[in-house]
Amino acid sequence: MGRRSVLTVVAGMIVAVIFFSACKKKKKDEPPKDIIPVVLDFRGPTVVTASGLEPLEYKVAYRSGSKYSFTAIGYEATIEVPDTAYPNIVNVTWHQSSVDTSAYLVCVETSVTGNVSEPDSLAVTLKKFCAWSVDDFTGTWEGNETGDSDTTLLLSIVHEPADGEDVLRVKAVADTNSDGGVYAPPFLSRLFDAWGERFVSDMGNEGDVLLHVNLLSGKIIIENDFWGETMPGPNHYWTGGEGTWCGCNDSINLNFEMYWSTDFSKPNKTSVVKLKKQ
Repeated sequence: MGRRSVLTVVAGMIVAVIFFSACKKKKKDEPPKDIIPVVLDFRGPTVVTASGLEPLEYKVAYRSGSKYSFTAIGYEATIEVPDTAYPNIVNVTWHQSSVDTSAYLVCVETSVTGNVSEPDSLAVTLKKFCAWSVDDFTGTWEGNETGDSDTTLLLSIVHEPADGEDVLRVKAVADTNSDGGVYAPPFLSRLFDAWGERFVSDMGNEGDVLLHVNLLSGKIIIENDFWGETMPGPNHYWTGGEGTWCGCNDSINLNFEMYWSTDFSKPNKTSVVKLKKQ
């Protein structure tokens, strides 16, 4: 290749580098494309207990570079961003209310180019809440049970620290039979009466029912505990279910489940329990 050809190639390469650098610089210096924000996929709990104690997560779809503003309308709430890397996710603590009420949580997105979206909102039902300690539950409760065992109820609820900090024990009733059983259960008792069965000592919960109480949300869980052994038999039973409590009107509502095996996919017997503290 001659000298002139080499110079021509070198000159061409220099021009290409300059052109590429100019294009790259121009692309880098270009303003960001205009973005029209839209709040999408707004989600979070819409029926909540207004305890003023429990932060609940709400979020919308994330767009890189956008800012998000969340506002409670209709009722007061504390709103916090737990991680600034995810400004589309907030924790909302709805303030305590002793009456049922409602509110809206509103979100507005501001894009990286400064455009502001139309507001989007979630309607939230706020259930009344009056705070209780575990000791407030202890005592005598009355009410009724419907379902597989329809009857009126008069029950004792105690707190035994060995069960757990937030666990209540609905006591079985001393009622012996000739087959060695000692206790009639607090729930489904009419069913056990028809079977002639009573729970024996030193097996499972001996007919008692354990309520795992959430003091922040007003919810109750009845775990799949071994309820105990009954005579005549012996027969074995397990508990299950869930419910709610309300300190504003001194009430407990339960969906109680009974199982006679450890297949917890479907209860064998159920009842609805409504209690009021005496």
